[in-house]
Amino acid sequence: MIVIFRGTQGDTNGNFPTTFNQSQTIVNMKSIALLVVLLGLPASVNAEQFLFLSATNDRELVSYKIDSVSGALIKHHSIELPGVGGPMTATRDGQILYVQCRIKEEGENQEKPHIVSVAIHHGKMESLHVAAVSFRTPSMYVDNTGCSLLATNYGGAISVWKIDKNRHCTGESTDDETTEQHAHFITTDPTNRFVYSPHTNANVIYQYSFDAESGTLAPLDPPTAAGPDTEHQYHAPRHYAHHPTLKMGFTANERGGGISSWKQDPKSGVLTLQETLSTLPPGWEGNSFAADIHITPNGRFVYVSNRDGRKREDGEQHGDTLAAFKIDMTTGKLKAAGHFATDRFPRSFCIDAAGSFVFAACELSDSLKAFRVNQKTGILIPLKTYKTGKTPIWVTCIGD
Repeated sequence: MIVIFRGTQGDTNGNFPTTFNQSQTIVNMKSIALLVVLLGLPASVNAEQFLFLSATNDRELVSYKIDSVSGALIKHHSIELPGVGGPMTATRDGQILYVQCRIKEEGENQEKPHIVSVAIHHGKMESLHVAAVSFRTPSMYVDNTGCSLLATNYGGAISVWKIDKNRHCTGESTDDETTEQHAHFITTDPTNRFVYSPHTNANVIYQYSFDAESGTLAPLDPPTAAGPDTEHQYHAPRHYAHHPTLKMGFTANERGGGISSWKQDPKSGVLTLQETLSTLPPGWEGNSFAADIHITPNGRFVYVSNRDGRKREDGEQHGDTLAAFKIDMTTGKLKAAGHFATDRFPRSFCIDAAGSFVFAACELSDSLKAFRVNQKTGILIPLKTYKTGKTPIWVTCIGD
């Protein structure tokens, strides 16, 4: 008999709990994760999972329970944030969610960025702490230890904010790095030893080693990995996802709509560009901007969201999509698996921890579109569209 245990929020980055204790037996969870990958199975079939959504023109933070069989979303809980919502990130155990808010304090004329630390218990939320931070960020990521919150500044900087023993983001900086404009995203690799931050305008990925104990970064040699040639239609890396088992990463390339694969040197952490493909449907003409990227927990499929940038007349159909690719589990090479229509501007999307469903938050249509993943082909089967708060900007799935 094969027993497969559910991973946590970090599964798409390969972060599994170290051990599982049952009847005095310690099971290596990474071995189980590898078994899941080799068999091509979902990580779970009946674990409780929840989806969390924030919006830039709405103060409500909402959780939905995900039906593990049908993929249906049932509104579960909501809390009012002290300001409009923004990017989110969760701890590996799924117990704490960090949400950026823009808050206008009494007597102030302008909104200022803050981080709200939110406790999660069976999909219900409780605001624990609110801390002012030095800048508004388009992306942030809590490291594997849960002690540091890494964030980018669109103006050209990276900071590491301290998380205290109560799991509150304090806003205190343990490191500040100057980069270039349009620092769009940040994450660690599964080992937590390296940090990657795609920069669209510079067409590079900034790369660092990370000292989790001190919360500090050190540039690698070289400090950046160059993106596709700027003459290439599909350049400007925007978001990054690291493969759960291969020493590789993948980026959504904003300009033109593309995906690139990157080989990682496991010792130095340095990335090298391997392959770049279009994420657009065949015959596409006109502007499109790739946005988000995620890999299924079993590492077999990767998805990129495309935002249709063409001017359309009222009533004329838009071409926003999620692009699907198969990943060769030996070489990491990509093969297109299809393009699947969403509502307007799928800026953020997420994959549940079982790898069964994809949920796309479409910011210009105030909606959330659900898909089922075909486990053999990676194609997406549309399920249902849900109305959301105003301008949904970030969505994430957390297993309970």
